[in-house]
Amino acid sequence: MRLITVTVAASPVAYTSGGADSLKPDTIGYPLTVSAIPGAGGTLLVEYQLVKDGSWTEWPGGAVGVKTIYVLAGPVYALRFTAAVSTGTVEIAQ
Repeated sequence: MRLITVTVAASPVAYTSGGADSLKPDTIGYPLTVSAIPGAGGTLLVEYQLVKDGSWTEWPGGAVGVKTIYVLAGPVYALRFTAAVSTGTVEIAQ
């Protein structure tokens, strides 16, 4: 499992493909469980990009104010996380 801290000042934070745990160098391995945990009183937005330099798409529901979990069942190139109001955490597991 990978933990990513997303601070308001450093938003957005990107998680891209090509790591050692990637199934292919151009995609993040999948299935992938993404848990967005916003800080107290804040929100956390998760977006994904299907191809390098492609457009960003919000996950269902947009920014979340409570812990929310989604499973990505197909390949994506990158994930992007943006915190508003307070620091949040993202947990990523394969």
